[in-house]
Amino acid sequence: MNSSNKAPQHVNKEAYRELRRKARRRRRIIRASLLTVTSLIVIALIGTLVWGGLSILFPQNASAGGDANGGKKPAQVAKVEKPHKGLNGEKQSSFTFTGVGDNLLHDTIFVYFEQDNGHRDFRELYANTKPYFQDTDLAYVNFETVCAGDEFGLSGYPSFNGPLEMMDALADSGFNWFSVSSNHSLDAGMAGLQKEISYAHERFPHISTTGAFVSEEEASTPVVREINGIRVGLAGFTYGLNGYQKPEGADWLVDVYKAGEETIDYDLMERKLAELDAVSDVQIVSMHWGVEYTNDPTDEQREVARFLNEQGVEAIIGAHPHVIQPVEFIETPEQTTLVYYSLGNFISAQDTQETMARFKMNYDFNTLKASFENVQFIPTVTWISPDLRQYRTLTIREYNDDWAAGHFITAMGMDLTKAWVQDYTRMVCGSPENIEIVVE
Repeated sequence: MNSSNKAPQHVNKEAYRELRRKARRRRRIIRASLLTVTSLIVIALIGTLVWGGLSILFPQNASAGGDANGGKKPAQVAKVEKPHKGLNGEKQSSFTFTGVGDNLLHDTIFVYFEQDNGHRDFRELYANTKPYFQDTDLAYVNFETVCAGDEFGLSGYPSFNGPLEMMDALADSGFNWFSVSSNHSLDAGMAGLQKEISYAHERFPHISTTGAFVSEEEASTPVVREINGIRVGLAGFTYGLNGYQKPEGADWLVDVYKAGEETIDYDLMERKLAELDAVSDVQIVSMHWGVEYTNDPTDEQREVARFLNEQGVEAIIGAHPHVIQPVEFIETPEQTTLVYYSLGNFISAQDTQETMARFKMNYDFNTLKASFENVQFIPTVTWISPDLRQYRTLTIREYNDDWAAGHFITAMGMDLTKAWVQDYTRMVCGSPENIEIVVE
C-alpha cells in the first residue's frame, strides 16, 4: 500500500494536513500563472522569428563559465581491481559531499533572463549558493530537464529543453557530478540528450555524468572518481521516460530501473552496481523515483532503497517528487546506507520547498567500510520575483523575511516566511538519529 498521503507519525496530523492543503493551493495558482506567462513567451518568440530569427534572440555565448577543469583529474578513472590502499598507502581517508535536487528549467527562467540582461551568463541565478559547492569534494545536481540548446528548440513544460549555457553556470558554481537520467531525459530526443552529455564531456572533462550515455561503450564503463585516494563509484537510474521510447538498438541510452508499470528491473541495477563495485571503494547512487508532490516515500522507494543497501551502496540521493522527503540511515550488520529520499527542486518556477544534502564520508582501507560524519539536511528556497522574471537559489541560512516579502508566493497572498519553511521542514523530517536538520 502506498503511504504517500499519510502524515508521518511524529507530527501533529492536523497541522500537517493544513500545510499540505496550502502547498497544493500554491501549486494550482503558480501553474495557472506559468501557463499564462508561457503563452506570452510563445507570442513573443513568434514575433522575434518574424523580425529576424530565433538565433538573434538567443545567440550562442561560449565564453560564459569558462574552462572549469582547473587541472583536476578526469571524471573517469581506469579499471583497477580491489584491494586498494589509498593515495599514499593510508589506512583511512575521507571526502565531503554536497548535493541539490532538480535543476528544473521552466522557460520563464531563461527566456526572461536573456530578455532583461541581453546575455546568457546565468551564473547570478546560483550566486548565493555557490560557496557551498566550492568548498566540497563532490558536488551533485540533478538534471531534471535536458539542456540541449537552440539546435533542438528551447522549450518549457511539458517537454523541456534549456540552453547549453546553463551548464556553464553550473560548472562555474563548482558542480562536478551531473545526474542526467530523469523522466524528461528524452524530451529533446536521443540526439538532444547526447548533445547535452557531449557538451559537458568536451567542455568540462572533470564533470562526471551518470544515468545516460552517448555510446554503448560509455554505458558499459563504470563512472569512478578518485577523491583523496578513495575510489568513489557513481550511478544513476530513473523510473521512466514519460512515455518516450529509447530508439531500437539503443537500450543502453538511459538506465531505466522499471521494466513496466509494476516491475522493477533488479537485474539491471544488480549488474550495473556489481560492475561498479568491482572498481570502486564506495558507491553513491542517484535515484529518480517516487510520486510527485508527496512528502512521504512510497513503498517502492523503500523497497528499492533496501535493495541498494543489500548491494553495498553507501548513499542514495533521491529526486523527482519536486518536494522534500525525509532522510534516514538504513543499517544492517553488513552495510550502512544513507538515504535522502527526495531533495526536491534546486531551481524552478514552482512553489515547492527544497533541500541541500551535505555529509562527510570516511573510508577505512583495511576494513573496507565507510562511515559518516556531519550529515545535514539544509532547506533551500528558489526565490521568484512577483513578475516571474527573476530567480535566485538560497539556503535557509541566507533566506529571511526580506526575501520572503518580495517573493512571488507572498504576492499571491500566501505564506513563505522563513518560519513557514522551518515548520514545514520539521514537519516532514522530524528528528532522525545522527542527522542534523538545519533550520537556522
